[in-house]
Amino acid sequence: MSKYQTIGSQALAIDTHFDITLNNSVIISLDSPAREVMHGFAQVPPQLIDSNTVLDDALLIMQQTHMRISFVVDAHNNMLGLISKARLSSSYVLKISAKKGIPRADMTVSDVMTPLSSLNSVNELAVGSARVGDIVESMEMAGHEHLLVVSQTPQQICGYFDLIDISRMTGSSLNQVKSANSFSEIVDSLLHHAEI
Repeated sequence: MSKYQTIGSQALAIDTHFDITLNNSVIISLDSPAREVMHGFAQVPPQLIDSNTVLDDALLIMQQTHMRISFVVDAHNNMLGLISKARLSSSYVLKISAKKGIPRADMTVSDVMTPLSSLNSVNELAVGSARVGDIVESMEMAGHEHLLVVSQTPQQICGYFDLIDISRMTGSSLNQVKSANSFSEIVDSLLHHAEI
């Protein structure tokens, strides 16, 4: 005999619609607990994309799944880095195409991804006592758009913060301190954040 019981369910009414508006009763501010803006993998597994996926296919996948970033993996599901929809749409792709001498149509996400070695992380224990503003300050000072969250034991990536998502949730503007070394880096930065 089961210790669970059924709950009353019923057919949907014909005029039922899908509500995609944000829940305005939940207000996120820079003083909110950091966990409120963390993308945790316990709730939503990360989207993985094969490192050999050509750029147009990767962009299509991300548009169809409504994801802003995907984690790039090899054939054995080892994480290599991450790719954002913004980067796939930016002039950065053309710059790498010219630098490597590879036609854009032949480029894969591994050519333009942000490698793991370029990403920073924070321990999930630190996240437990941090506020959203602490995360934003850390990311802006380092010039990072993404910050990975690593679990204590076993040490593994269990989530991430996305600066653009935090900006949207809190209504605050971005202020990345990382300086640009050339005019093209300034243009890339402006185009990259245009989706806000």
